[in-house]
Amino acid sequence: MQLRFIISKAALTVSFGIALMGSPWGAAQAQDGSQNTPQNTPQNTVVTVNGMAITYDDISMAEDELMGLVGQLPERQRFETLVSFMVERLLAANAARQAGLENDPEVEKRAAFLKQKALQDVYVGTRLMERVNEESVTAYYQKNIVEGPKQEEVRARHILLDSRAEAEAVIAAVKNGGDFIELAKKRSKGPSGAGGGDLGYFDRDAMVAPFSEAAFKLKKGKVSEPVKTQFGWHVIKLEDRRTKPTPALDDVRDQIYQILISEARRGVYDDLRQGADIQFVQIPTSSE
Repeated sequence: MQLRFIISKAALTVSFGIALMGSPWGAAQAQDGSQNTPQNTPQNTVVTVNGMAITYDDISMAEDELMGLVGQLPERQRFETLVSFMVERLLAANAARQAGLENDPEVEKRAAFLKQKALQDVYVGTRLMERVNEESVTAYYQKNIVEGPKQEEVRARHILLDSRAEAEAVIAAVKNGGDFIELAKKRSKGPSGAGGGDLGYFDRDAMVAPFSEAAFKLKKGKVSEPVKTQFGWHVIKLEDRRTKPTPALDDVRDQIYQILISEARRGVYDDLRQGADIQFVQIPTSSE
């Protein structure tokens, strides 16, 4: 897993081929399917604008910049949005040069700020890659998941009702030989009713406190007294109890990476702050 999200060249190539169909960029292709690509452009060029190349690396950095806006878009739409963003950035930047703004004080101020950010990103990214790798992920998995504290899980069924009286009536029906599953299908107003009230396996934190406390107190095969939650009145039957299975490393690798990256990033900045002379010169005062 890479520490900085980068779109793979292969994925982009496929997406770009799809995006060209029916898009304005398709007009740049010749009738025989070849592209009118200028000579001497970088091999990883996606598109050119007045002879200026936009590369896969440019698209990757644009995605980093716009992830909050485009992260949820479908792949094709995200790709087209990023390419359009870079095309417009290149056009606007070139127009600014032609307008003599390259040495404008505002441009220089922003360029200096962005250079600081670039230095920060590259430095911190390098330090993170030194600290977080497959070996550290495997070690975390072994120590904290394989050898770590084990969680208990229960499997339960429930019947959700509108009143305590209805819940007590269901309990009486069960004690008189009624089938819990059939009662759940007929009387439960919850979404699990159609499945006989089956909630599958869950740990203590998965349910609201009153429900969880009641379920974990039950013995296997037993039915609870009426339990009140914000959803209504529940009658719970405990089906099984077990130690939560240890997930495979592949199933939790990404989560472990995120944990380790977060810890490592904090460590990098803690190291940088040590011995640094940081003084507040101006502190905003409340307007009240």
